[in-house]
Amino acid sequence: MSEDERARTRLATLGFVFQFHFLLPEFTVLDNVTLPMREFGKLSSDAMHERATALLSALGLAEHIAKRPDQLSGGQRQRVAVARALANDPPVILADEPTGSLDSKASEQVFRILRELVDAYGKTVVAVTHDLHLAARMDRRVELMDGTIIADESAYTAAEAR
Repeated sequence: MSEDERARTRLATLGFVFQFHFLLPEFTVLDNVTLPMREFGKLSSDAMHERATALLSALGLAEHIAKRPDQLSGGQRQRVAVARALANDPPVILADEPTGSLDSKASEQVFRILRELVDAYGKTVVAVTHDLHLAARMDRRVELMDGTIIADESAYTAAEAR
């Protein structure tokens, strides 16, 4: 694949949520969420605005659409990052320490959102975390040490931990 083809494939199939939100400070919340949609180029401007607004509303951020990231709490910024990851409706979300920079209340909120993506929307969420409480609540846990798999609990059921 060419670099352009790889980029389009990533935009279509993967959403990324990082420990630090990496929102662009010069853009509004709405603009940060529409950015991947603009890059993908499948929707009209009105459709992008509508989708971003719906995602932000679903994540409890409707009243913050016109704000800049520095006007939000850490938990709100991370929810904007989740909305951005969902912008192109990818089947797979890759989350690198998605709760690592959050307090316990915001961490729980982000976990619930990730859980809902799996349960209600059939998304696959791959989360990398050092948070044992978060890991214990996942459907499958693969533990690595020095690049080697030392545990793979593929039959793990997290119903009690939720």
